[in-house]
Amino acid sequence: MTIKNLSFVLLTVLSFIWGGCDNEDTSGDSYADIIMQVSETTVWESVWGSNVPMEYMLVKEPSDTEWQRLVMGSIEGFEYVQGHAYELKVRKTTLANPPQDGMNCTYRLIEILSDTQPDTPVTPEEWPEEAKFKLKMVQLTPFMYLDTPLAAPFDLLTFRILDHRDEYTPFGNPEFLQYYDSIVMSSPVMPDTYPILQRKKGDSGTSESYTSQWSSYFFEKSDFLISLKGYKDGEVKYEYTIEQIMRERDFLGIDWERGSIAVANPQTHTIYCVLDTRYEFLLTNTQQRNNTPFVEIRVAAASHFTDAENLQRQEDGLRWLLTKYLEKTSETTASFKTLPEDASIVETYGNDTTRVALLHIEGDDFHEECYYLIAEPK
Repeated sequence: MTIKNLSFVLLTVLSFIWGGCDNEDTSGDSYADIIMQVSETTVWESVWGSNVPMEYMLVKEPSDTEWQRLVMGSIEGFEYVQGHAYELKVRKTTLANPPQDGMNCTYRLIEILSDTQPDTPVTPEEWPEEAKFKLKMVQLTPFMYLDTPLAAPFDLLTFRILDHRDEYTPFGNPEFLQYYDSIVMSSPVMPDTYPILQRKKGDSGTSESYTSQWSSYFFEKSDFLISLKGYKDGEVKYEYTIEQIMRERDFLGIDWERGSIAVANPQTHTIYCVLDTRYEFLLTNTQQRNNTPFVEIRVAAASHFTDAENLQRQEDGLRWLLTKYLEKTSETTASFKTLPEDASIVETYGNDTTRVALLHIEGDDFHEECYYLIAEPK
């Protein structure tokens, strides 16, 4: 083979290699920044193979002429608030090798271009009276068993759904249920929803789950709106809204002067919010140490997280709670009267009546590593 021919062969081989590399690059994931519309309404639908319905956002990409379903939480970095309509700039990634049981695209928020809340709910004038319902808070259980008509954070509130005549049906189905596929509880200041009525269709027919009375704690210290929305064919047909009045006490639902103290066998309460399911807290009855009352607050472990992940959730959840209610301070161990001997203070927080220490306990043969709060009066 001559040098000229050899050069031609080498060039041909290199061209093939380079061309192959280009094809391999272009066969990978592709990216595009798009404008996406998100509806103020959502839909609940059953998932194949599961008895648990899932909530979907309704979205439109530039090429869509109709609303498309997208599983709640599918846009990375975006937190959907019920009742709000959005225009988003997102990065859409089309996967070259999507998971067998997953979507072929992923989305990541770049910017919220607009965030609009409808001024008035959809309440058709022709909707019959018997199709309407009401929401009512019927019981308040304060954390410290105080005689008070006003709820505070970490008090347990019980709600009922009533018909248009203010009548409650504890057993059986009230007449208004026949007008809806689902009835959902939500709040514009909280990220989650809670289904009151769910109907789903399957091969064996239509199944139904309905709750006429339910309870929840809330993490809010100021007044907020709660809505019940009745859906039919994916649209809101009726909405009833109440304003929940909230008043923080000394700290959360704690009243240092009037509250009771558990001298022996204090109970630990699981504090959950059906409209904000990011964290559940464990709140122990007010105890006393060194003639000073105090409470302990922890984050409940989640079974689907590893020990390391739950430890990080403890720290993150407690910091979230502290920054929501208190200002950061620079107090030391000497300022507190109720800290255990093995406590290591990470940070301190406070207000006019309360000081709180975020503590870290190293693990040993008798205790797991953990983070928790000690709160006491000033």
